[in-house]
Amino acid sequence: MNAVAAFFAQPCRRYRNFQIVFTILTLNFTLPALSYTFAPEVAIGQFLSINALLGGTAYPVPEAASHVWRYLGAANVMTLGLCCLLLQLNLRRFYPVLLPLTFMKGYAAACWLVGWILHPGYRFFLAAAVLDFVTCFAFVWFAGRAKVEIDGRPEARLVPRLLGERR
Repeated sequence: MNAVAAFFAQPCRRYRNFQIVFTILTLNFTLPALSYTFAPEVAIGQFLSINALLGGTAYPVPEAASHVWRYLGAANVMTLGLCCLLLQLNLRRFYPVLLPLTFMKGYAAACWLVGWILHPGYRFFLAAAVLDFVTCFAFVWFAGRAKVEIDGRPEARLVPRLLGERR
């Protein structure tokens, strides 16, 4: 319990908030990537439910049947999870990972947006675009502010400590 108390009581609040948000983001990518790989019907079912909830038109494309795009998408989403995890493990060392992480998610957001513009009946495309743009903002906001806060601070004051740094 001391580790949890130390985490919440640490003087580096932005670093603490970064760790909380990036834990959520890491799980947000790694768990769905497994679902995309092994249970695509669950993932597609969620998209279709969201589309129906938003009043969108029926989506007739059998996405779960496409092994090529499903595996490619799962690999890309798992890579996003890995990038988030690397940043969590050592924000100083892996900070350059923020650029490809944000680019990959930003490109996905732009693709969703274009998909919605071309097919406005598929409202989950717009919902996905908005969510992905917000996620990109969260990447930059929380990682950037935490990096500024921890630069120049002794590693011993950070909870959790940066992986691979001197004690």
